[in-house]
Amino acid sequence: MRKNLKFLTYFIVIIFLLFLLYFFRTSIFNFLVGVYRSFYRTLIEEERYILILNGLKSTILISFFSIIFGSIIGFLLFLLRRKNKLLKNLIKIMVSIIQGMPITVLLLIFYYVIFASIDIEPMIVAIITFSLYFSAYISEVFRGAYSSINKNQIISAYSLGFNKVQTLKYIIFPQLMSYIVPIFKNESVSLIKLTSIAGYISIMDLTKAGDIIRYRTYEAFFPLIFIALIYFVLCFIISKLLDLVYKKVNRRKEKRI
Repeated sequence: MRKNLKFLTYFIVIIFLLFLLYFFRTSIFNFLVGVYRSFYRTLIEEERYILILNGLKSTILISFFSIIFGSIIGFLLFLLRRKNKLLKNLIKIMVSIIQGMPITVLLLIFYYVIFASIDIEPMIVAIITFSLYFSAYISEVFRGAYSSINKNQIISAYSLGFNKVQTLKYIIFPQLMSYIVPIFKNESVSLIKLTSIAGYISIMDLTKAGDIIRYRTYEAFFPLIFIALIYFVLCFIISKLLDLVYKKVNRRKEKRI
């Protein structure tokens, strides 16, 4: 009885949908034609998809090198911060300034003030700016991760005959990575999205490419939707890659991800 009732319900819904399609067939057809024309003007006409590809290339380059260099600089800042009190205070002030300043303002300062008298590619200025911005946050991540380790574990490892390399490999490094990777993933995703302001210094990034297409076609739907989807895919890929890294360094929580 229940199966017959479910079948009857599905049948009525399908008939109703077919009736709507038939009754509004002209409006639906005109809508689909309009969508196709908009899609054609946005990407196919004048080979505007090349603008998207060039913008994607710039966004990937800026994001990749900024994450790599920013991580290296952040780790160096963390090490220098532990050397002496003067370096600690100087780095603390620098990190506070960078974290307290909007990234757009920081980018414009580097391009129009610091490198104004130097013939330098805007792409390089963007990588330097985003690398420093990323390093300020990553240095704090390293500092927090190291502070979270119980130092008694290190003493116990030495008492059991572990040398410094073994202690770093088996005691310190796994705990550091289990703490760092989730936060590093969030910061990396945020940085990728922040690169959308690179167009302020005449870089053809994804957002800038979408703006150019929008100005030429006077249509906003497809340019903005395509750009949003591409950013989503980039962030999704980096998130999944770092989730895999987290599984490797923290196998106890592998099933929870």
